[in-house]
Amino acid sequence: MAARNKSQPLIVHMIDELPRDGAEMLLVDLMRLRMPGYRYQIVCLIRGGPLEQEFEQLGIPVKIFGRSSKFDLGLVFRVAAWLRQQKVDVVHTHLFTADTYGRLAARLAGVPAVFSTVHNIVNPWKGAGRKAIDRLFATLSTAVIGCSEEVTQTLASRDKIPADKLVSIPNGIDLQKFSSFSGEGVREEFGLPSDRQLIGVVGRLHEQKAHGDLFRALALLPQARAGQLNCLVVGTGDLLDPLKQQVKELGLEQCVIFTGMRKDVPRLVAALDAFVMSSHWEGLPIALLEAMASSKAVLCTRVGGIPDVVIDGDNGLLVDAGDVPHFAQQLDRLLQDATLRQRLGLRARDTVIARFDVSRTAAAYNQLHSQALGLPPVPNAAFVAPTE
Repeated sequence: MAARNKSQPLIVHMIDELPRDGAEMLLVDLMRLRMPGYRYQIVCLIRGGPLEQEFEQLGIPVKIFGRSSKFDLGLVFRVAAWLRQQKVDVVHTHLFTADTYGRLAARLAGVPAVFSTVHNIVNPWKGAGRKAIDRLFATLSTAVIGCSEEVTQTLASRDKIPADKLVSIPNGIDLQKFSSFSGEGVREEFGLPSDRQLIGVVGRLHEQKAHGDLFRALALLPQARAGQLNCLVVGTGDLLDPLKQQVKELGLEQCVIFTGMRKDVPRLVAALDAFVMSSHWEGLPIALLEAMASSKAVLCTRVGGIPDVVIDGDNGLLVDAGDVPHFAQQLDRLLQDATLRQRLGLRARDTVIARFDVSRTAAAYNQLHSQALGLPPVPNAAFVAPTE
């Protein structure tokens, strides 16, 4: 399919909003590694956010439409009119609102190539209606990208997305970002002794992340209840107040520290003795890859694309989602064994360096877009063929 403007095709990445969360941070990295000779723009359908400034510093304009309500059908036509006016060549959507409103608007506007990335397996208990909608919108897509092989396989087997529409492009991270952080001063910032054991979790305060399971596991550890262990909870979300109430009821107020949203996540992670994730479902979490790149021992639940990255006992520890006693047991094991933490952390970093450099991810996206427009391929692109 030919591009509308062969000299400078316009690629629009469309997303719901721009908090400092995994999918949005990945988009920043992809824009750092964008193809020369192409124009790019970020479009937010709900609102902007803290990352607007980072895109602007990269020379990428950000347009915000501002959805007026949850069922703002007029948004489809406003976006379609804008896409048509701008003569956009590629629309690439990310997350639920952009995936639904954005893909429909792109097809109404006659955009030549329309892609969607599934950053999450999404609630594994979603109903038949939602699956039918996903299949319908897949037919509007040039391709649907899974952020891990597990996500792509789930889209095929559970959601019945046609195999010829599916592509797997694993998430990646900027490895250079994690080479210069020591974590110095983090404990002092939070008023903790320099020898205090410190664990942490990074992510939205959302049911997906199951922070409540982590807190229940901490309540089983005497050192946590006695205030001899601290846990940094990095991020924000709608569950902040209920989670704070749970921490109070479990007697963990001396243990759990809610940091809110932070710009210095690599520095905080560098200070941890172990990184934990108690999620009930996932895609391929950027926060996990970042912790592994920081040589941290990780303890995670066996969900989504995580088992494709973390090999139990080799480069991290895995437990079943919802198994709070086992999570507590494995966390205590990590805290008691510094040699184990060091071994797992070093193997974790080796894994990320070998497989999850964001330059590979960006090359695959660039290849996908250029091929769809019938333009010369990008050299060394790490394109992954559709899942059978």
